[in-house]
Amino acid sequence: MTTKMNENRRDFLKKLGISGLLLGMSPSINFSNTKKRLNILVLGGTNFVGPAIVNAGIKNGHKITLFNRGITNPGLFPDLRLIKGDREHGEKAYEPLQNHKWDAVIDVWAQKSQLVDDATKALQQHTKHYSFISSIAVYQNFQEVGLNESSDVVKLGSDKTKWNYPEEKVASEKLISERFPKAHSILRAGPIKGWRDPALDLLYWLVRLKKNQDILAPGSGKDPLQFINVKDVGRFAVKTIENKITGVYNSTGPRKETLRWDEFLKLSKKHLRSKSKLHWASEEFLRKNKVRSFDDLPLWAPLSEDKGFMQISMEKANAAGYEYTPLEETIK
Repeated sequence: MTTKMNENRRDFLKKLGISGLLLGMSPSINFSNTKKRLNILVLGGTNFVGPAIVNAGIKNGHKITLFNRGITNPGLFPDLRLIKGDREHGEKAYEPLQNHKWDAVIDVWAQKSQLVDDATKALQQHTKHYSFISSIAVYQNFQEVGLNESSDVVKLGSDKTKWNYPEEKVASEKLISERFPKAHSILRAGPIKGWRDPALDLLYWLVRLKKNQDILAPGSGKDPLQFINVKDVGRFAVKTIENKITGVYNSTGPRKETLRWDEFLKLSKKHLRSKSKLHWASEEFLRKNKVRSFDDLPLWAPLSEDKGFMQISMEKANAAGYEYTPLEETIK
């Protein structure tokens, strides 16, 4: 794969959420506390993934407290308790939380492992469980099809000041698994789509279909496609706490069965009642005309580049009861 392709993929991975230390494939599940009202602290909670988690918690009757700066969408949850603090200020930012206890903390999308280091130190004695939204960006080799939670992750460089996005996520996962060895849930999310999505990659296709524009469709149509509705991430994050589902879990979709590009575009066209014409262009033609995957054709990851990128295994999460929003609803 060329250097430019690598850069495109790295940039895409970094945008997923705007996305020996690992446990095995068998999910660790205890269904004893499914009906208990839980006291949950959400670090963040008002941007994109956070609201989906908060709403899932509220729907299930849990008590939710938010910890953030009070700057991003401050009026989103006016009825919830907000404790203000800025994670960039290190451990001292958590001083307002020191007189409280929670059943679980959900760390929504810390970009830097130092933020996770501070949070896990400060809250280690104040919560029974720590959940973290990570990313499939942690995986080392996307040439491998069916990457699972035991697959190799990127190695950490010796100079942490030069760590990239995947390295920061790997370091964060390691910190959490060390400080909450038997009481952590880590969700490695794929591309997250849905309500409040700041990215334009899925919308690129849906808007063109809605406007009845002609569509330059990538490849043969048989390349796989994976993304996940943000509601599914939020629902599973809460479920792991309720049912004491611990360990590392991939979190992508949009369904159990493989979705391919031809089906995605045809289904979207039908659901949106679009009159767009699909013009399928071979990968060879697209490369010859310098059309780039991810950038010029969002979400397209041809099998010739990283054949495993859009074929992440969900076997473990499915065994733990992962639930998927119907694709038709996500398309809306």
